[in-house]
Amino acid sequence: MMGGMMMDPRWTINGQAYPDAEPLEIARGERVRFRMVNHSMMLHPMHLHGHFFRVGDALKDTVLVPPHMGRVVFDFVADDPGRWFFHCHNLYHLESGMAREVRYRA
Repeated sequence: MMGGMMMDPRWTINGQAYPDAEPLEIARGERVRFRMVNHSMMLHPMHLHGHFFRVGDALKDTVLVPPHMGRVVFDFVADDPGRWFFHCHNLYHLESGMAREVRYRA
């Protein structure tokens, strides 16, 4: 219970919990933008496999999304075809569904 209300015990991305979540489909050469808003009271270190992106002047593959409506936006160029994992590095968040597959369209 949190704040007197029953909460869903799963951590999600766009309301979907992995492994039952639809993949995030992208195309080679596409400029992809991830916009994240953290609706929880927990910090989320979000990690993207297979790609790097810029946050300010830093080149990263992991970004911290602050709690309490914290927002992070990053762009990357889809230049490494395959099937990649995007997930929270807090293991108990990952284990309860806070992950998505990033999949290149054929």
